[in-house]
Amino acid sequence: MSDIRERVKRFLKCRPDLSVADLTTYTELAPTTGRAFVHTGQVAETPRIRENFERVLRQAERGEILAPGGAAKVIPMAEQPERVRRVAKRRDFYQTATAEQVGEVLDYCAEQAAIGVITGDFGVGKTEAVSAWRRGAGRKVETLYLEFDSFTAANKLDFIAWLAEALGVPTTAAPQLAGRMFRGVVEKLRQAPCLLIFDQCEMVRVRVFQIIRQIWDRTHEEGVGVVMLAAPILLSRMKVSRTQDLGALTSRVGVWAPLAGVTRPEMVAIVKQEGVKDVAEDAFDLWWEATGGSMRRLMAALDLIRAKHAGRRVTEKTIAGVAGHLWGMKVA
Repeated sequence: MSDIRERVKRFLKCRPDLSVADLTTYTELAPTTGRAFVHTGQVAETPRIRENFERVLRQAERGEILAPGGAAKVIPMAEQPERVRRVAKRRDFYQTATAEQVGEVLDYCAEQAAIGVITGDFGVGKTEAVSAWRRGAGRKVETLYLEFDSFTAANKLDFIAWLAEALGVPTTAAPQLAGRMFRGVVEKLRQAPCLLIFDQCEMVRVRVFQIIRQIWDRTHEEGVGVVMLAAPILLSRMKVSRTQDLGALTSRVGVWAPLAGVTRPEMVAIVKQEGVKDVAEDAFDLWWEATGGSMRRLMAALDLIRAKHAGRRVTEKTIAGVAGHLWGMKVA
C-alpha cells in the first residue's frame, strides 16, 4: 500500500475535524481525486499526487494551515489561576522587498482597475504588507479587505451574501434570490468603485472564483480592481487548470507577483535590529535555511531566542532547539 496514502490516513485519524477534501483544498488535486486515492485506492499514486499530499501534510503538521480549532491560543498565567487569551505583541513593520512588491501590485490594480494575484508561502508577510499599504500609500484608496474561510471559499451563496453584507447590500438566505444579491453587489460597486482585496484565496473553489470574475467583468470599467492573496499553490492551479471558469479568470489577470519572502541580507538586518547580535556564522546559515523566507517564523524564533538565550551566543544547537520546539523540524 502507498506510503503517502498511509501517512494521510494516520494524519486524518489524529485530526477527526478534517477530511481529505480539507487537505485537497490546498493542493492542485480535485476533492474527488483525493478521496478516490486515499479511501478507495481507485486512483493510483503518481508523482503529482505524492508531491501535493507530501506538501500539504508538511504544512498542516507545522500548523501553517488547518490549525486545530482556529481560535487564539490560551496560556496559564502565574499570577492568576484562570486561563486567559495571549495578548498579541505589536511590532514595528519591516519594509522588506516583499512588502514593496505587494504595495506595487496594490497600486497598479487600484490605478488600472486590474486583477492581480500575489502568491507566497505562509508567513512571508502578505497580509501584514497589505495592512501597511492601507495605512500608508494606499490610505486614500477605497478598499474592501475580505479574508476567506472554509465556508465563503466553498459556497457561492455564502460568498455573495458575505460580500453583500460588507458592501451594505440587503442580504437573503433564500438560494433563489442569490442573483438579486449579486446584481445588488455589482450595482453598489458601479456607484462606489473600490479595490477588492481577497486573502486566503488558495482555498477558494472554482464556483466562487467564477463569481469574482463576473463581478470584475461588470465593474472594472467603473474602476473596480481585484487583488487576490494566496499560497503558491493557487498560481499552479490557475496555470494548469483545464476548468473553463478558472481559465477565464486566469486570462484576465493583469499582474502576477510570486513572492520570495525575506532575503538573507534582510534577515541579517532584522536580527541585528531586534537585538540579537552574537550569532555564529554556521548557526545563522542553519537559521536562514530553517526560516525559509518566512517573516512569521523569523519573528517567532526571535521571541524564543530572546526569552531563553538573552545575551548568550546563538549556536547551531540553539537553532536546532528552536526549530524543533516551534516547528517540529530536525535541522543539522
